[in-house]
Amino acid sequence: MLHGGSRRTPNIFKYDFETRLKLVKLNIEDGHSLKSLSTEFGISDATIFNWRKSYLQKGENGLKIGGILMKNPRKKIAVPVKEKIEKLKRENPEWGIKRISDVLKRIFMMGASPRTVSRVISESGLPNPNAAPAARRKRNITVPRFFERSTPNQMWQADICTFRLGDRNAYLIGYVDDYSRYITGLGLYMSQTADAVLEVYRRAVTEYGVPKEMLTDNGRQYASWRGTTKFERELKKDHVRHIKSRPHHPMTKGKIERLWKTILVEFLNRARFETFESARERVALWVKYYNHQRPHQGIGGLCPADRFFEVQGEVRKAIEQGITENALELALRGKPASSLYLFGRIGERSVLLTAGKGKMSMSVDGKETEKPEEILYDNEDRGTEGDAPVVQRVGEMPCGADTVDGEEELVGGMPRANDQVDAAEHLAEPGPGGYV
Repeated sequence: MLHGGSRRTPNIFKYDFETRLKLVKLNIEDGHSLKSLSTEFGISDATIFNWRKSYLQKGENGLKIGGILMKNPRKKIAVPVKEKIEKLKRENPEWGIKRISDVLKRIFMMGASPRTVSRVISESGLPNPNAAPAARRKRNITVPRFFERSTPNQMWQADICTFRLGDRNAYLIGYVDDYSRYITGLGLYMSQTADAVLEVYRRAVTEYGVPKEMLTDNGRQYASWRGTTKFERELKKDHVRHIKSRPHHPMTKGKIERLWKTILVEFLNRARFETFESARERVALWVKYYNHQRPHQGIGGLCPADRFFEVQGEVRKAIEQGITENALELALRGKPASSLYLFGRIGERSVLLTAGKGKMSMSVDGKETEKPEEILYDNEDRGTEGDAPVVQRVGEMPCGADTVDGEEELVGGMPRANDQVDAAEHLAEPGPGGYV
């Protein structure tokens, strides 16, 4: 029976075995139609059809409890996947289901859709403050215009974020690549001067090259109603087109504005700093984490470095392969496999390093070659088994090393300025929700 346009599914197990068998035989042996049986006995024709299907495939056992073929039965979630979802949610209560799903795929190579994540969180009884309440219908909503450049270094967005650090103001001066969301430059300063803006810009272009366009607001560090600023003269010298947003319209610089929210919520509000220099060092470490290890929902769960160095195709392929192999490991042994993969670019060539099952392989894919070159190394005695696959990003080697053979640096590392420290140090210690 239908009420208010909604469908109610009958409980198929409220009918005993004899009733199910009787209706199936009336349909198969006596030729009664499903519609006539439905009308006569008050049972939906879909339910009788389901019984008939179970009977034809399994015989009378198919009509007993546990033998009925259900439509789209709920897939069982592997225990390690369930445990990992619960652990991520407990340790990061502010994460939503999409974020957890992306982290599982990108970092741990475990396949779990947002719906699966939501189901696990709900069944485990974990609090989910990000669960969206029933939305009220809104009228006359203005849909914001969205734009995105199509290649790296086509446009950078620049801005300054002010926040409280202890008993004084501090300023984050940043540059973000519009296409990839990669942070090309970020510095922490005690004042928001034009010289500080130029210092971060020059460091960024030295490392990553000059963008074609620069999007800023009309702040005094970037623009002037009379004459030209130091920043504008620098852009003109570098042949960079300067685009200025409309006054009081922060949505134009939405990507870097979103970065400010992310760094405040996920890092600065949770960190404790002993000194200003300590804060600068740990901000630099967080930038590496953001660029190379944090899946970004705005770019389909990829990390910004995947897009900036244009290896997203190889990354997706490796993730899909890793998820497939992990699914088999979960089925066979009940635990995920430990693996490693590293991507990088050397000139026009992409490099893929993978390790698993005691072997390590390196593939170099060049435009001039007909097929990838592959070198195999025996890794039987080197592999270690941990809680998660060891996944390194573009430009980073295991254990925080930034160079190959001590000298040649892979693409993707952040500039080595005086305010940056070794990648092996901790990002931040948990704080009471403020700054010290």
